[in-house]
Amino acid sequence: MKTKFISIMFLILLLLTGCVKEIKLKDIEKIKVVLVKKETRPGIIIYKMKLINGSDFVIKQNNKYVSFPIELNENAHKGNEYKIEVKGNKLDIQPGEEYTLNVIMPMEGIDKSVLALDTPSYELKGYLEKVDNKHLFSVGGALINK
Repeated sequence: MKTKFISIMFLILLLLTGCVKEIKLKDIEKIKVVLVKKETRPGIIIYKMKLINGSDFVIKQNNKYVSFPIELNENAHKGNEYKIEVKGNKLDIQPGEEYTLNVIMPMEGIDKSVLALDTPSYELKGYLEKVDNKHLFSVGGALINK
């Protein structure tokens, strides 16, 4: 009787641990940042962006950044440590939810000759389901797809 009870408990524990969904790279690849609109005004560029949570997980917390890569020559760029943090980040972005926000890139006082102004980059750092190191993710790339 005792062996049967232990076997049933072990089976229940095995089934419960099998139900926990693991976060995989393909889940992170379903999180997208797309450009909706670019507006140029004197001294600034405004980008309207949309964050799309195509994953099956809640984005608990996130930070988004936009920067202009440094142009080394016609065919080569490198990252730029000077980046603007996008304000108005939303917490708990649900699966399937889309969230629109704006970033204002100040252009005054910047040496534009070394920047790839036509190819801004974005970086998204966040947490899926739970805010801890195990659930941390980071994605980035070109904001404007040519």
